[in-house]
Amino acid sequence: MCGQCGIILGKKRRTRKELEALGNMFTSLLQCNERRGRDATGIYVADKDGIGKILKAPVSAIHLTESSQYRNAIQEVSNRTVALIGHTRWQTVGTPMINENNHPISTTHCVGTHNGTISNHDELFRKHGWQRIGQVDSEAIFRCADNCIHDGKLDMEEFSKKLKGFSGTMSFILYNRREANVVYIGIGNMPLCLQYHAKLQCLCYSSELMPLAMAGKGFKGWKLISNTPMTLLRLDTTDLMSRDSVPMPFNIS
Repeated sequence: MCGQCGIILGKKRRTRKELEALGNMFTSLLQCNERRGRDATGIYVADKDGIGKILKAPVSAIHLTESSQYRNAIQEVSNRTVALIGHTRWQTVGTPMINENNHPISTTHCVGTHNGTISNHDELFRKHGWQRIGQVDSEAIFRCADNCIHDGKLDMEEFSKKLKGFSGTMSFILYNRREANVVYIGIGNMPLCLQYHAKLQCLCYSSELMPLAMAGKGFKGWKLISNTPMTLLRLDTTDLMSRDSVPMPFNIS
């Protein structure tokens, strides 16, 4: 069990006050998800250049969010930021003392988080010859995505087809650095709740509903988004209400 949470920012010119409020909301989401995993915590601040910043460590969410490194990262959130992606880890495969095993996971083109366990990860790495940096099973998802990116864009149909060979449990968030204004959400057989705020032009997500309610209580107007399990979503931050999707079947175990 791990916690995934974050804020995807739609197209809008925001004041410094609003950016600070969104940063505080993200911090609250992260802290409220701590109970789902205290072995490690990490964040990714994605920007319009497709560069962004990763911060992660084998500490709880409370410890990370109290650090000067975290405060500096959140203070840098600006109108160039497209997403704040967070993760609280409950160790399954791979020691958290090796930071490559902690989330967000960075591969050639992708940065992402995963909740669940890929039971056949060793077989997948051998079969496809994917590069492997860490020990964690989750890396297989993002290495698979790397191989489905053509001319800078993730081929959702190809990615979905390759995920059929995965066994286990998963829901995940995936950011392709070459599609700087796009975030992919894989809703599988692990919980993931989404809500949207029209005035704020942002979408928040969390592994549990309670953190969304707690973090977003300072703003009225949130609407929960119904989602279909075993679906891969593509969200374009220039128009968050327009979403592409494909089925995402895999072997549940």
